[in-house]
Amino acid sequence: MTGLGALWQIALREIRERLRSRAYLITTALTILIVLGLVVLPTVFAGGTEMSTVGLVGSGNQTIVDTAVALGNANDNPGDPPSVEIDTATYDSRDAGVAALEAGDIDALLVDATEVVVPSTGGFNGSSLADRLQRAASAVQIQTVVQEQGQQAADIVKLLTTNALEVTTLTQGSEESGQTRTIIAYFGLILLYMAVLLYGTWILTGVTEEKSNRVVEVLVSSVRPWQILGGKVLGIGTLGLTQLLVTLVAAVVAIRVTGAVDLPNIEVTSVLNLLLWFVIGFLMFAVLFGAAGSLVSRMEDAQTIAMPMTFTAVAGFFISITTLDNPSGPLAIFGTYFPLTAPFVVPVRAALQALSPLEYVLAVVIALSAIAILTRVAGRIYQGALLRFGSRVGWREAWRSSQR
Repeated sequence: MTGLGALWQIALREIRERLRSRAYLITTALTILIVLGLVVLPTVFAGGTEMSTVGLVGSGNQTIVDTAVALGNANDNPGDPPSVEIDTATYDSRDAGVAALEAGDIDALLVDATEVVVPSTGGFNGSSLADRLQRAASAVQIQTVVQEQGQQAADIVKLLTTNALEVTTLTQGSEESGQTRTIIAYFGLILLYMAVLLYGTWILTGVTEEKSNRVVEVLVSSVRPWQILGGKVLGIGTLGLTQLLVTLVAAVVAIRVTGAVDLPNIEVTSVLNLLLWFVIGFLMFAVLFGAAGSLVSRMEDAQTIAMPMTFTAVAGFFISITTLDNPSGPLAIFGTYFPLTAPFVVPVRAALQALSPLEYVLAVVIALSAIAILTRVAGRIYQGALLRFGSRVGWREAWRSSQR
């Protein structure tokens, strides 16, 4: 069997064993249920009245607001509090209304019953208040057509299938795109941090468990140590990332169905940038967690030996936070080119457009080179410590005792 074939067999073995484990299935189910609960329950129990304030400039706006309130409360039961309340504020000019909107004094601005101005159109569903006003404006126009011209089907269909108001957003496209990229990058950092600590620990405990029950002695007789390490990283990592992906998909679907949160429009380049550094960061820490697990023979010692990787991940996460405020500072630059912190820092700097293409490519090359070096080092440590049972083996001792 070739080296890659043996590695893949070890990975498949890990996947099969974990999939049959009740612990994995239960944790996956509980994680999904918790995420769904966090999304759905606030929507179910929210209740209350939807309050908003609309600025008015010119004439014809109050009728639209009154119609929006009437439509929003059409299904309310007698005696119940209203589902929708809209306060109004009148301004002398469009500029004055826009200034109030920018200051947060109002939620939307109606101008001469022909335009609605909102802060942004982020999210798949856009602005719910803008949609409410659109429907109300269409209803008013339909009523006008019916009163003045009779029920002309063509006019009514046209009004029902087109937006009555021109939507103007205060946020410019490039600025809104930059804010979205930053949000996506930071959300990815949180996911990477969670994946490193959670699934890295899975790899750590998996290696330690097989060493403590002597299963590794059987494996070493047929495959090489680096194949065992690589297979474990590939197999457990695949399961862990699959669990994470399933949870994210469930959360996005729940958000989409309930409308609990406005999801930003995601650029393909932002996703690719995030995915690249997510994989780089996970692989970098995964091989180190695997090597650390081979140094101990008892599960009680596993968490202690993982402290260096845990502290490094925490440091990278906090450096990424400071990068948000100073993306070109010395700490951000250091974090970009230091391999163990680059997966946390580079996505943020790239989202803030604080990296040139050459700097980005250089950071990727350094990180990939570091993965290759760390894999060799981790493989040698893993080989030197794998069959050493009893007391904990030091990193240097494992390095020296491995076969050269």
